[in-house]
Amino acid sequence: MIDTLLHLLFPERCQGCNTPGIALCSDCLKTIPLSDTIYSTENAYALYTYEHPIVRRAIWELKYFRKSSLTKVLAEGAADRIAAHITGPVILVPIPQHYTKTFSRGFNQSVSIAKWIQKIVPETTVSQVLKKVRSTTAQAKTQSKAERAENMMGTMVSKKILDDTAVYVLVDDVITTGSTIYEASRALRAAGAEHIYCVAIAHGSAISRNGLSA
Repeated sequence: MIDTLLHLLFPERCQGCNTPGIALCSDCLKTIPLSDTIYSTENAYALYTYEHPIVRRAIWELKYFRKSSLTKVLAEGAADRIAAHITGPVILVPIPQHYTKTFSRGFNQSVSIAKWIQKIVPETTVSQVLKKVRSTTAQAKTQSKAERAENMMGTMVSKKILDDTAVYVLVDDVITTGSTIYEASRALRAAGAEHIYCVAIAHGSAISRNGLSA
């Protein structure tokens, strides 16, 4: 009800050209290049660069204001690339949040992204198999890559024993140093997973100070 009222009072406009009625029009979407960065260490792929202002705004709105339409358009716009890297049957695993953060924020943005990808790619299922067992300092408040890695170390576990023949794809919003996906991959491997990949909406080339990098 509240979301509907806000939409009526403040109708959506394209973030590129200000056209009303859509978060990002098809013409403006075409101007946003796909990322050419591949994080081969953890078999992780980012769709866009976080340095692009529209991508940065999309992640910010999703993460802190629960406005998903812009990020959803970006995910759908990269459908071909997602499908090229993810071929079923695949289990999509959202990066978990500590329950206190989910309670305060009201949702987990990685779960939303995983569900969008599920609709795009055939033979994929979403499984929230990982659990974050310890609350951590926000990654953006850490001072170095080493501190980020230490902050995430030992924070995730799998809720069950995993199939060593299955393909698991971690899903996140932003990859920066890779500390978060490294910890998530460790937790999956500890539970028996052998085939692990990651896909994220964006990657950042440096430590961000606005709370958006991982």
